Amino acid sequence: MRILNILSGISVLFTTLAFAHILHHLSTHAAHASLRDPAFLGGMAAGVVVGILSFIGACLLLRRGR
Repeated sequence: MRILNILSGISVLFTTLAFAHILHHLSTHAAHASLRDPAFLGGMAAGVVVGILSFIGACLLLRRGR
């Protein structure tokens, strides 16, 4: 069971890294008008929150929830 927690934690970390890369790519290559759009900024903020929660979940998986 410990191996499964470690493998799941590592896979969630890699998924979080890919998600963060996508957010960075979207924010870097967005049009200047999009950077002032409330819907775009709200979506980016929601994405950052999801990324943080995903990272916390991966850390908890690796530490066995202690």
